[in-house]
Amino acid sequence: EIIQRDMVSVRVSQPFRFVVVGAPEYLARRGMPKRPEDLLRHECLTFHLPTSGALYAWELERGRRTWRIPVRGSVVVTNEGMLCSKLAALGLGLAYAQESLVEDELQRGRLQVVLEPFAPKVPGYFLYFPRRAQGLNPLRLFVDTARELLARGRKGPS
Repeated sequence: EIIQRDMVSVRVSQPFRFVVVGAPEYLARRGMPKRPEDLLRHECLTFHLPTSGALYAWELERGRRTWRIPVRGSVVVTNEGMLCSKLAALGLGLAYAQESLVEDELQRGRLQVVLEPFAPKVPGYFLYFPRRAQGLNPLRLFVDTARELLARGRKGPS
């Protein structure tokens, strides 16, 4: 949100949402959460943050109100949200995921979004680097590659 004056910000992805997802079978068995606090009574597939080792608290918002829900569950992975989404599609619990990364499973009906009105939208991914590095060819190539890989990730593997 705040960068130093001599830094350049380059957008490498479009804005996106984070969503809570679950398999229809899981939701039929455990019920549909209606409020963020309801997640505390669900099996949540979550992950550790790589820097601190702390469990990631799911971030939700509606209007100006925000929630950081300290979800818990039987499965905790290390910084691997996609594994959580795959386990959610198997009906093992709810997962918190970047919407574009679970789009195929949503379209196939293997997952569905829950708490949709609370899905936070983020401005996207950005790279930050010192202004003096802006003209360096390796950096330019890296930025182009990052944009291409993130765009390809939205469409699935080639």
